[in-house]
Amino acid sequence: MIPVGFMFINCRQGSQDEILKQVRVIPEVKYAYKLDKSYDIVVKIESDSERFTSAISRIRATGGILNTDTIIGFKKS
Repeated sequence: MIPVGFMFINCRQGSQDEILKQVRVIPEVKYAYKLDKSYDIVVKIESDSERFTSAISRIRATGGILNTDTIIGFKKS
């Protein structure tokens, strides 16, 4: 089973573009887009367990992020 996560991010006003730029270079990130309501950004993360956890930590360490909510599921490999 491969972990798949959807991270919903709240960020400081005006920091969306810089956060997207930094997050999109992480290899485990499959996509990252701006949102227009309760959250500012959604990110899809997919990888083996060790790299998956590392990717989540890297994203959360990105400057300008105020809060994250992550939903994790699994898909068959």
